[in-house]
Amino acid sequence: MATNPMQKKARNSMLVGIIVGLLIGCVGIAFFFMQATNYKKQIDTAQANTKKAYVLKNDIKSGEKITSEDLLEISAIKDVIPTDYVKREDITENTIAKLDLTKGLVLSKALIQESDAKVTADLREQQYNMIVLPQYLEEGNYIDIRLTLPNGQDYIVVSKKRIKQITEDTIWIDMYEQESLVMSNAIVEAYMMPGSKLYATTYVEPGIQANAIPTFVPRAEVINLMNSDPNIVAEARQELAARYSSLMVRREQDINSQINAVGEEARTNLESNMEQEITRSKEARKEYMDSLDAGI
Repeated sequence: MATNPMQKKARNSMLVGIIVGLLIGCVGIAFFFMQATNYKKQIDTAQANTKKAYVLKNDIKSGEKITSEDLLEISAIKDVIPTDYVKREDITENTIAKLDLTKGLVLSKALIQESDAKVTADLREQQYNMIVLPQYLEEGNYIDIRLTLPNGQDYIVVSKKRIKQITEDTIWIDMYEQESLVMSNAIVEAYMMPGSKLYATTYVEPGIQANAIPTFVPRAEVINLMNSDPNIVAEARQELAARYSSLMVRREQDINSQINAVGEEARTNLESNMEQEITRSKEARKEYMDSLDAGI
């Protein structure tokens, strides 16, 4: 049967169209794969040039703890972040800031360190209202508590304590058992000697400044109590024994001589000052309870 020229031409045109379409499709697919390959290479290159780092969500003061809640994870070009950038596993429950750190700062290992403060079974929060406080002392600051005698001798009683809470004349700090006993002794003797003073000094950069070594030596009775106190861990007891054995002569020459010079007046001073301290504590407690009632 003869083929109609018009039909043959139409069929040929259709075949040409199909072939052209297939060629265009192949070119499109090839182009797509090329683009996808290039895109993947770009992603791989970008990933190779970026690292996951952490920035601070808020300001952190020198010596304050840094927790995972303070961190925001970011992806940054590795050339613009510190080579010692902090990873999640670098942050522990004892991590503190070496310096004052600002919000948005990329955290590096050079800016943090592990605190040497240990949470032991004998650690307790203590409240003191008889210490002369620096004018600009704030919550979060670190202090030494010192005792000055009337003759000008000056001793460190306890060192590097963080202010957990503060009012006009009262501070709250964490104290180990042996520190509480030594502090109690220092308070009593400060009350006994007119002209003596318990006062606080503030650390400038607590994140990098080491603890000062206490130089105040408590009474022999207090040392004996510490040696037999089951709440004081063995490690601390050994450290105290080594410290006080070498300083006991200074105790006899300086502190005891000052107390003996006061004589009977010491007992009167002690009783009077203790009563004042108790009164201030009661008044502060009442003020606190009244503030709670007012808030209801």
